[in-house]
Amino acid sequence: MALVVNGLAASPFVGKVLVALEEKGIPYVHRHVTPNPKTPELLAASPLGKVPFLEHDGFTIPDSSVICAYLERLHPEPALYPKVPRELARALWYEEYSDTRLVQALAPLVVERFVKPRFLGQPTDEAVVKQALEEGIPPVFDYLESQLSEGATLLPQLSIADLAVGCQLQTFGLVGGTVDAARWPKLARYLAGLRQRRSFQRQLA
Repeated sequence: MALVVNGLAASPFVGKVLVALEEKGIPYVHRHVTPNPKTPELLAASPLGKVPFLEHDGFTIPDSSVICAYLERLHPEPALYPKVPRELARALWYEEYSDTRLVQALAPLVVERFVKPRFLGQPTDEAVVKQALEEGIPPVFDYLESQLSEGATLLPQLSIADLAVGCQLQTFGLVGGTVDAARWPKLARYLAGLRQRRSFQRQLA
């Protein structure tokens, strides 16, 4: 039975799972599920009321990080988790940074430019957007710039770190954000390189 991914494709967390499946060549079905309203069915599958959650042969599990680790055990190759201990630690750290600090920085744009007008029928507060672009996002992009070499990935090989960071930056782009190549040249090249991969193109589509 194919795996079923439940959630909004525009979500970077859902995107992380979809890209993992594409990279591993695992057949799956994507079901459009929104995190609101918090229906009894949603809370039964995902007690935190968030997406994505995965269904597989009667087994249901939420959370993108948990799901990706599960997929790695089901289909170990191509590996998305480095086998070298220090590289694994770095990959997990970048994933954690992406899922917390990067999300925090980008969330005002997503809320103001996507959630409020599309789901809540409310106008965008451009002052909030301006503050995020000028104050919240630059320190986070500065850190990512400092962590990148001239390669196409954060670590020697594509890893869960790139899926996490890349999908957050994809969503940033979907709400009109751009990575200034003059200020963050390595980050801009990094994102452009990820967007050349079939897996990221499929997630965007």
